[in-house]
Amino acid sequence: MDDKDIILLDDDEDFEEVTPSNTKKEEVTEEILPDNTPDLSNQTIFETNNDQTIFSEETTKPTNDLASQTIFSEGSAPVLDVKPPKAKKINNIKEFFIANSKALPVLAFLFVSGLGVYIFINNVKADIINLIKIEEKEKIGYINNEGNVVVKPKYVYGSDYYKGYAIVKNYNNLYGVIDGKGDSEIAFGNIFSANLYGNRYIVSRFTNDGLKMGLLDSNLKEVTRCVYDNISYSKSGIFMYTKGDVMGILNNDGKEIYSYKVDEIDDKNISVEVSNITDKNESPLYAKIKVNSSSTIINIKTGKEVYKYTLDDIRVLDNNVFYVRNKNNNNKYFVIKDDKIAYETNEYLRLRVEDISSDIAIAIKDNASIDYINLLTREKINQAGEIKYTYSDGVVLQEIYNFSTNKNEFSVITPKKTLGTFSDLKPVDDTYVNGYMKVITENEKYAFIDKKGDFINKEEYDTATDFNENGFAIVSNDNMYGVIDTNGREVLKMKYDEIKFLDDTLFSNVEKKTNQKLFIFKENEKYGIISANGKIAVKPIYNNFKTITTKYPIIKADYDSETILVNLETYKDLSIDVNKNTQIYEDYIISNADYYNYDGQLIYTIGG
Repeated sequence: MDDKDIILLDDDEDFEEVTPSNTKKEEVTEEILPDNTPDLSNQTIFETNNDQTIFSEETTKPTNDLASQTIFSEGSAPVLDVKPPKAKKINNIKEFFIANSKALPVLAFLFVSGLGVYIFINNVKADIINLIKIEEKEKIGYINNEGNVVVKPKYVYGSDYYKGYAIVKNYNNLYGVIDGKGDSEIAFGNIFSANLYGNRYIVSRFTNDGLKMGLLDSNLKEVTRCVYDNISYSKSGIFMYTKGDVMGILNNDGKEIYSYKVDEIDDKNISVEVSNITDKNESPLYAKIKVNSSSTIINIKTGKEVYKYTLDDIRVLDNNVFYVRNKNNNNKYFVIKDDKIAYETNEYLRLRVEDISSDIAIAIKDNASIDYINLLTREKINQAGEIKYTYSDGVVLQEIYNFSTNKNEFSVITPKKTLGTFSDLKPVDDTYVNGYMKVITENEKYAFIDKKGDFINKEEYDTATDFNENGFAIVSNDNMYGVIDTNGREVLKMKYDEIKFLDDTLFSNVEKKTNQKLFIFKENEKYGIISANGKIAVKPIYNNFKTITTKYPIIKADYDSETILVNLETYKDLSIDVNKNTQIYEDYIISNADYYNYDGQLIYTIGG
C-alpha cells in the first residue's frame, strides 16, 4: 500500500466530492517504450496527436493526487443538507496508524448514521480502459471490447488509446483528451496539438509567450511546462528542443541534459543520432549531437560530453562505434565505453563491435584479413601467426594443431581470460550461437558444448538445430523429434514427426501472457501446438502455421483450403476471414470492415 493512497475523514474540514471526471487514473506498471515508436531525429513536430496537455496557472488543472475513488451511495434515509467531512490525505504511513486505533483494511468502510450515506474508500487503482477506434463517414468514434458504442463517430480526428486516454479533435478543429468512458479529461481548446512518442506526449498550447511546447506522461501529468519553442522526438527516450537561442536535449524525465547556445547567424538546426545496441546489454547509449555544422558525442542519460566538438563528419555505427571522416583523409574509428574512448584507430578499413559486453572489436584490414582487438588492453587477440581464430557470440575460438597428440585443440578466449578448452570434437561451423556450440562427436553425431568446452549432457543426436534466443534446440534420433533446453534436459521427448519453433519474439510474448512455452509439432502429416509440459494445446489438424504478428498471441493457420487465425492464449481457432487487410491489435482484430474480439466474435461492422 502506497502512503499517498491513504485517506482519512476529518470532521473539522469541508469534504470535496471526487468524481471520475476530475480524477486521473494512475498506471501502476512500469512504462515501457513501444516497439513501433517512430524515429523522428531530424523532424520538427508541430501538428501532433495522441494525448495530453500542459496546464498553466490560467488553466484549471484536473485533480491528479487522489488515486483512490470515493463513492457515495444513498440509503433509504433522506439526504440531508449537511456538510459532510472532508477527505484528509495522510502523507506518512505512521501517521495513519497513530491516528487510528485500528488498522483499516484495503477497502475501508465508513458508515455515517443519520445521513444514510455510505462512503467507500477503495485503495485499488481504477482499471485502464482502452477503447477501440472506429471510423464512420470520415468521423472517429470508439467502441468497447463487447462492441458497444461508447463514443459515437463525431470527431474529425482520433488517436488510438494509450493507457486509458486518446487525443481527439472536434468539428472546430480543437484538440482534447478523452478517457475510457469517453468523458473529456482535457477540455477542447486547452491544447493546440499533441502526439505520443514512446511513453511521453509532446504537446503544444498557447501561453502568454505565444505557442509553446512541453511534455506530459501517460497519466496526463506534466513532465515539463510548455516553455519550449519546439520539441521533437529522436529515439531511446530522448527529445530535442529549442528555446530562444538555446538548443538542447531532454531525457525521458524532462531534464535538460545538454544545451548549446547558438548565435544570430546560426540556422538553429539540431539533430540527434543514437548508436544502436544490438544485444540486450544495459550499457550506456551514446549519440552524435549535431548543431548546425558542429558535432559532438554525449551520453544520452547524463548528457556528459565524451568527444570534443568537430567540424568533421561523424558516422554513427552500432554498439557505440563511431567513424570520423575529415578533409585530410585521416579517417578513424573509435569505440566509446564508460564515458571514455576505449579504442581509437586509423589502421583499418572497417571496425565493428557485435557485442558491446564482449570487449572485442572486429577490425578488417585492406587485404580483407581480420584482427580481433581486446578493448581492455587495446591489443590484438590473434597475435600468433599460423593459428586459426574465429569470433562468435562474444568469444574468440582459437584452433591449434598439436603435433604431439595429432589432434586439433580449441581454446575459448575472452579479453580477460581463457574460459575453457576442448579437443576430440569438431565444431560444426566454429561458432557459438546463443551461448552454445554444436559439435560433431567421434561417433559422427551431434552434441552441444558450453563456453567452458563442457558437454551440456551425455546425449548424441542424429540432427540438431542451434539453440534459439529462448534457450531451446530441436533434436532428433531415428527420425523422431524433440526439444532440449540449455541444461540438456528433454523438454519434449523425441517422439514427434517434426518440431518447429515459433518466432522467438512471439514465443517470448506468449510466455509472458500465459506462462506457457509453445512449440509447433507434426503428427500424421498435420501440425498442431504443444506446450513444454507435453500437453497438446492445439490439435494437429492444420497444414501449417505462419506468423502474422510477433507482438500479439495470434497466429495464422492453413486448414485445407481455408486460412484462419488461432489464439495462442485460448488455443481457439477464430472464424475470421483472413486476407491482406486483416490487422491484429492488442485485444481485437480488424478484417475488412469487421471488428472481432480475441474469441472470434464479431463485435462491430462499419456501416452496420
